[in-house]
Amino acid sequence: MGVPRRFVTYQDLADASKVPADWHGWLHHTVDTPPTKEDYQPKPWQKPHEMNMTGTSQAYRPDGSILTPQSRPKATGDYSAWRPE
Repeated sequence: MGVPRRFVTYQDLADASKVPADWHGWLHHTVDTPPTKEDYQPKPWQKPHEMNMTGTSQAYRPDGSILTPQSRPKATGDYSAWRPE
């Protein structure tokens, strides 16, 4: 018969990156107790959960990206352009 399925019901946009690490472990049967039924404490080295912002106005855009007002940093000389022979 197998293990019972565990799933997420999203309120709006269905995006798996919204699921924090503690719930991810429960959803994938890594732990048996859901975080609401235990005193889950994140490890000191864990960062707070953030969903993936790719495709939004809050996405990471490094200097030189065509979507940022900054210009591309100048080449440092450790690069030489390839020329076909």
